[in-house]
Amino acid sequence: MRNERLKKEEPPHIHIGFDKNELMLKTFLMMSIIAFASVIVMGLDAFIHIITALGTVLIVHSAIYSYQVWKGIEPTYSSPASPMVAGMIVGLAMPIAAPFEVTAGVALLTILAFKYGQGKYFKRKYLNPAAASKVILLFLLSLKTLNEGLLFHTHHLDLNLMTAEGLQSSMWIFSRETLPVIGVDLSPAQSLFLWQTHGWIGGASSLVVLVVGAVTAYWLRYKWRIIVSTLVSMIILAGGMGIYLGGDPILRIAFHVFTGSAIFLIFFMATEPQSTPMTYHGQYVFGISLAVLTFGLQLLNVLGGSIIALVILNVFTDQFDKIVIKKPYGHRGVKK
Repeated sequence: MRNERLKKEEPPHIHIGFDKNELMLKTFLMMSIIAFASVIVMGLDAFIHIITALGTVLIVHSAIYSYQVWKGIEPTYSSPASPMVAGMIVGLAMPIAAPFEVTAGVALLTILAFKYGQGKYFKRKYLNPAAASKVILLFLLSLKTLNEGLLFHTHHLDLNLMTAEGLQSSMWIFSRETLPVIGVDLSPAQSLFLWQTHGWIGGASSLVVLVVGAVTAYWLRYKWRIIVSTLVSMIILAGGMGIYLGGDPILRIAFHVFTGSAIFLIFFMATEPQSTPMTYHGQYVFGISLAVLTFGLQLLNVLGGSIIALVILNVFTDQFDKIVIKKPYGHRGVKK
């Protein structure tokens, strides 16, 4: 038998041609395009939210990194790339109406509890850091007052999405949008797709998210099966309900699919590597489940319900991976 040095090869589903830091930097670059578009649409407040989230995360990361180096501990993150992505996601996942201190709180919880803490004590990220942090903090705030918590808002509580007339009357907030320069008034469906000054910062322009998200998924080899299965399922659910209840099915699809929370989360949070399934079948089922849960929570007027749905499904990621048990393979025998 020859004495050969063994070479470790990464599994095909992990090996993508570049390391983690490079992946994170490229992800940050692509999300910066969405951030730029969001600031154009939503204005200075969007910029402050994004900078607040990024600044909070980077300050905490720098402090922990310096401490680990000082103590001779191998740094958890050798580069700020991954924390920067987490901070950007927090900034883009906040409602434009949220207080800036809430954004800082979500960013702080994200980096401490779910980036550093989750990795240290559980050896992997079971929950999406930004989604879990936002759900926890906003839920706690919601215990004080519904309005302050932002999981429910007075505008949301007044919506009636269970009838065609209720959906139409609930779209008043999206019918106020006008494209600048050319001065064209947008219908609610057009606003939801092109230009939203209400809702998640990262969903200010669903068109931008779709284009940038698709390019990013192809370039960085995101879990496209989750993206496709979620989008298709949401379209089927919304379109089917629109046809059943009557009214405008296009408006129904635009509302359920292109609200900022849903469209941004599908591309940039539901594809997080560690907290979502690795198997192909598991990813399809995960995406369908995410669509069903998100759609149900939207009907209950939890318009940011996509993050709650994502956190719930994150808990069962291991079970999604067990849907299809692969049979071992190898040589039947050794030729002599």
